[in-house]
Amino acid sequence: MPPTSRAPGLVPRLLLAATLTVCTQAAHALDIHGVQVEPSQQLAGKNLVLNGAGTRYFVFFKVYVAALYLPSKTGSAKAALDMPGPKELHLVMLRNVSGRELGDKLTEGIQNNVSAQEFSGLIPAMARLGGLFARKRDLKTGETVSLRFVPGQGTTIDIDGAPADAPYAEPDFFNALLKIWLGKDPADARLKGALLGDAAQSN
Repeated sequence: MPPTSRAPGLVPRLLLAATLTVCTQAAHALDIHGVQVEPSQQLAGKNLVLNGAGTRYFVFFKVYVAALYLPSKTGSAKAALDMPGPKELHLVMLRNVSGRELGDKLTEGIQNNVSAQEFSGLIPAMARLGGLFARKRDLKTGETVSLRFVPGQGTTIDIDGAPADAPYAEPDFFNALLKIWLGKDPADARLKGALLGDAAQSN
């Protein structure tokens, strides 16, 4: 039998269609437990891309969805921490959480992932952080917490879209916060993998 003939240009057109389909899907928000995770964010005039997103579990309970936005993608925790430019970590609550409890967990997470010397230098910022979440009695399902870093301006914390406090000027504070999820002793090892781009860990 003679070989099957193909219309000229058919393969390139099919490849182009497949590429466009993948690109279109990538441009859409992810859905993680009903939370829409956007593929990019704008911060300080810069476009940040979604590096990864996943779910924080406590025992069997889903606590929040976390999404990490960086200037460029990386699968390395060190590269994410060292990367220059603005960064954002966005949390969406999946259950009601006490503000004080969340603040205590953040403080504990920092303490587990920085040296004693680094921690002592962050005490004023940690005191502010603890006070901030103590004033926020409850974080309810669907509410958001956004941790944002802009070089030269510092770290800001927004709760449900509103600035919760003045910027934290300490240059190392944002990375100390980020180490809660990306450090040597992360809050959730599966979530760490998800934030570093392992889609299999996202749910």
